[in-house]
Amino acid sequence: MDYPAPGDPFPRYDGYDPAERGRGSPTNRGYLEQPYAASGGYSNRASPIHRHQQHLMEDQSGLAREATESTKKTPPPRPPPPRQKKRTFTEEESITKELSAPQIRWFYRDDRTKKWCPFIGYDSLQLEFKFRKVYIHGEVSESGVDRIVVRGGLYEVDINEKKCYTIYWNEEATDVMRGMWHHYNTSEPLEEDLAKEVERKHLLHFRGQKIMSLSEEDGNKGPKPVICSLQFKDCHVDWNSVNDIFLYSESASSRLARSIGQSLGFSKASTSGYRLRRGYMKEARLEDKPPPISHLVLVVHGVGQTMEASNITRSCSDLRRGANKLIEKLFPDLKTMVSTDRVEFLPVEWRSSLYLDGGLIDGLTPNRLKNLRAVLNSTGLDLLYYQSPLYRSEILKKLQEELNRLYKLFCHRNPWFEANSGKVSIFAHSLGSVITYDILTGWNPIHLYDQYLSHEQGRHPDLDTVGPDNQELAVKLAKARKKVVELEEKLLATNQIAADENAPKLIFKVENLFCVGSPLSVFLGMRGIRPQGNGSIDHILPHRACKRLFNIYHPSDPVAYRIEPLLLKHYSSIMPLQIHRWESSKQVAYDLIKSKVYPKVLKDGGKEMSPKSSMSETSSRRSSSSESSSLDGRSESQMEPPFIPQSPPASSTNYSFSSHLSDTLSGGIGNIMARWAKPDEKHAEREALEDLEKVLMRIENMEPAHPIVESPQDDDHEFDHVELEHRLDFELKESNFSNGYISALTSHTSYWSSLDVTLFVLYHLYPGYLRTKEELKTISK
Repeated sequence: MDYPAPGDPFPRYDGYDPAERGRGSPTNRGYLEQPYAASGGYSNRASPIHRHQQHLMEDQSGLAREATESTKKTPPPRPPPPRQKKRTFTEEESITKELSAPQIRWFYRDDRTKKWCPFIGYDSLQLEFKFRKVYIHGEVSESGVDRIVVRGGLYEVDINEKKCYTIYWNEEATDVMRGMWHHYNTSEPLEEDLAKEVERKHLLHFRGQKIMSLSEEDGNKGPKPVICSLQFKDCHVDWNSVNDIFLYSESASSRLARSIGQSLGFSKASTSGYRLRRGYMKEARLEDKPPPISHLVLVVHGVGQTMEASNITRSCSDLRRGANKLIEKLFPDLKTMVSTDRVEFLPVEWRSSLYLDGGLIDGLTPNRLKNLRAVLNSTGLDLLYYQSPLYRSEILKKLQEELNRLYKLFCHRNPWFEANSGKVSIFAHSLGSVITYDILTGWNPIHLYDQYLSHEQGRHPDLDTVGPDNQELAVKLAKARKKVVELEEKLLATNQIAADENAPKLIFKVENLFCVGSPLSVFLGMRGIRPQGNGSIDHILPHRACKRLFNIYHPSDPVAYRIEPLLLKHYSSIMPLQIHRWESSKQVAYDLIKSKVYPKVLKDGGKEMSPKSSMSETSSRRSSSSESSSLDGRSESQMEPPFIPQSPPASSTNYSFSSHLSDTLSGGIGNIMARWAKPDEKHAEREALEDLEKVLMRIENMEPAHPIVESPQDDDHEFDHVELEHRLDFELKESNFSNGYISALTSHTSYWSSLDVTLFVLYHLYPGYLRTKEELKTISK
């Protein structure tokens, strides 16, 4: 009996079915009815003996039911499960013939998991149409077979080579497969050569035969004989019907399992067989395609690109994968068929093709601690290279050329992007944010030197001591100096114009600049940038160069610095905004979050301390966590004071939390150093780590034992009330159980896989599309 679908009338469960009228209930057609029916009586109704026994059983069950209802409440009956949707075939589909294009699905091998992944319906149909045009109809142009663009426009497939190539970056090509037969449960495709033979055998024996539906198959219970079989080297395929096709392995373990199962009465297919499906489980459709790209994000790497672990293409893939996950969950309007907005991330690789010193530094590197020095050369030297006047222009020009090349290629592949007012943003990490900033603003160290010369120019002090006999000569010298100054100003103005014209420029406008783990503010401070006091960032980044600037950093990142205090000095006492966690049920708009001031911490003697100098890393993390809670709706009176671990006395046998952190740090660095160190170097390194531990303990012993927290409202008059036009500093929330010292080693490279960072970027790219979990629940209802 089929269970009702939603909207169907529920069947009666009292043993009566209107459909059974005239032929008895299912229980009455039992073994008591069969002998009398064979003799010609009671063929369409129950026997009298059977009815009498049934009445006696109903009376007994009724008495027992009345006795138990008084002592125990009967639970309500369970609702029937929903009726499973059975596969049905149209009249045309019910006949076995060649597979149609929508039934065939193309696959590519994922370079990360090494598994076969299906192309979306639109890509699969494009590939199948091209395949049939070339190999079935023989239509090949003189220039060869054109490649098909797939996977959102990032890859292209060569049908002849069965390879998938990248378009915008260099990467090894991946394999492509045409899937005709698949495993029934996993939908994983059979190898193409094997699938071709199975398809040929299937059409040879079953062409023109009717394909049975599931209901027809269910009526034929019991084992089915093998109609035909196909043998391969390490497996064989058996056909029990037009729908029942099984793949069996020829390995020793599989043969043993089959023999044991069949000896116990099990069927061959239930022991070691894999059921096969002809055609993909879901037909491909041309409507199954991504929307056009409306926002392009160019991802720029920082230091360490020459290391394999810091590959920008892999990092950009993590960022893209996280964005797709969040769009699927929190941006449902971007996934609809009518959507015209999509974001795409492209990696910008500028370091690996630069030789700079031609390997000179590698030749100067000592052999001891070779691996550790190689890591330092691959990371820290990039900062020194960019500071060098010899290599700076080469690095700057390379990044500018790569940005423009990618944009030109993208517009060539997507000619409608500029016509539809597509936007471009830059996601720059570490040193890449500094180089990108210099390209956007056109800053050059020559400008700083010119400012120095104009500041130093003036009357020479020795001219004031010239005697009366030489005054005429001094006047001529002064006139000559004045003439030289005028000529220098004209020449510098000409050079300035030429320098501005020849400076590296981008051929597109930048909407947003996301600086991630960036030391940009330190570079600007060393260039003489000081707070202006008006709340605008035009003296740092003009609005014509970039509309919005975001500085995203992890609180334990040793490379990242704040930018806001470089604009308004009093913002050094104002906390950065906390970035929402992606799984948070409430996502408050960042423009609506009120700025909070760091709490003041005093020593026992009452002398005021700076918040940054008095708070340890642990207390800073706890206070930040408390402030982030207040941003979600808690008042400042509910905030807990920052936790500062106390230093243990010399005779104490209990270790403090800070001591435990020091032990963890020494153990963690020791393990890392031991991997690079040689056996004869371990003793010296152990001594160095012990010295480092003593220094850490000495620093921790300087922390105040009993902090006093003052309310920030008491000193509002000390702070300037000028506010920034837009907040710039955004800090990631740190876990309550994270180790600050260990996080310092990993936080600088943690942005790529952070869904919190990805959600922050998506929110500012498409602010009107974000849906919180509460809103999604309301929409689903």
